[in-house]
Amino acid sequence: MGKKHSLLKTVLAATAALYATNTAIDYHAKDKNLCSTAKGDFYDFKYGRIYYTRQGQGAPLLLLHNLDTISSGYEWSKILKKLEKDHTVYTLDLLGCGRSDKPSLTYTNFLYVQLLTSFIQDVIGEKTNVITSADASSIAIMANQMNPDLFDQIILINPSDIHQMKMETNRLQMAIKNILFAPLVGTALYNFYVSEDHIRSIFDKKYLSRPLQDNKKFTDLYYQSAHIHKSNGRFLYASKKCSYTNVDVTRAITDKDNLHIIESTDRKKAISIAEEYVKKNHAIDVTYISNSKLLPMLEVPDQCLKIIQNYLA
Repeated sequence: MGKKHSLLKTVLAATAALYATNTAIDYHAKDKNLCSTAKGDFYDFKYGRIYYTRQGQGAPLLLLHNLDTISSGYEWSKILKKLEKDHTVYTLDLLGCGRSDKPSLTYTNFLYVQLLTSFIQDVIGEKTNVITSADASSIAIMANQMNPDLFDQIILINPSDIHQMKMETNRLQMAIKNILFAPLVGTALYNFYVSEDHIRSIFDKKYLSRPLQDNKKFTDLYYQSAHIHKSNGRFLYASKKCSYTNVDVTRAITDKDNLHIIESTDRKKAISIAEEYVKKNHAIDVTYISNSKLLPMLEVPDQCLKIIQNYLA
């Protein structure tokens, strides 16, 4: 009886400590106060409210940030002003990201295809150019396959590896997703992934070839973005980590003539990833960009902008 009582006390103490730690992290993230909604609006999607901005005049252009729970529309901030000169530019925070709602559900590629399609139909209201970043590429590719009349040119900046996107969820991943969905343990694991140190590591190893002059500003933005709505970003994190957002895009790219790729040469496997797309469809045009990794729009914005403007001319 004494051992059981002692074990219960230990479990309760550990649970209380975990809860206190998670709560403290949420409060710390709010202190940065960087992610404003003052310049945008919200679109009522069937699974939650979607934050978006609309600026400029001209042919519509929709920018989709990387599909990662730490990402948001701020990803485009260094090229936004110049794009606005010739386009009506829309940015949105994808469901589960940034200032948009982060509902407790399993996030899939089809969910995001529905979001993209509905947003273009309900908010933009006409055929649209789209630029995607990294893992958001499959959203535009599949939406273009299902609703080609909604899309003009689609530019994929560092699109996902076709082979990796074919990977399906297995039983182990299903179990991991359930753990990550759990309130205390899942929140603690999520908070590790979106800790300030880990986000800085992601920037150093994956996002950038070298630190930005305003590196701290962006790591702080990504940190706060990941903690808006407390730890609810873990639902997208779990879904993505466990392959629920994967989809085989092979058939969706084979017969399209409106796809373009901007590929960063400093990115791991950059050339082989881009070449795989071209093998599936020789009409896909690829432009390589140097001195950058996953986010050239932040790292070499002028180079990135010039390529974008050439594709949209």
